[in-house]
Amino acid sequence: MNVSDAIRLKRAVRKFTDQPLPEETILAILNAGRRAQSSKNTQPWHFIAITDKEILKQLSECGEWAGHLAGAALGVAIVHPDPSEKFQVLFDIGQATTHVS
Repeated sequence: MNVSDAIRLKRAVRKFTDQPLPEETILAILNAGRRAQSSKNTQPWHFIAITDKEILKQLSECGEWAGHLAGAALGVAIVHPDPSEKFQVLFDIGQATTHVS
């Protein structure tokens, strides 16, 4: 599949099965995020893989657009160590997000 097809065919899934993800799938998702470009190639982010159903349920209540997290097998929190660097944070987190989604 070429890049144009991958972009065109990408879907945002909001309903999930109860089946847990295998550890190798979780690691592949996190490694994809790790390979994202970043400002000056600093790759400053940290990833937190969340598979605990109760924590995912709590996170689903944190905002009006987060409800789908309650049924997910995995949530990934992407954390930037320096929130004062507004542009860099938005760029870096945005790039990493596109790679893990």
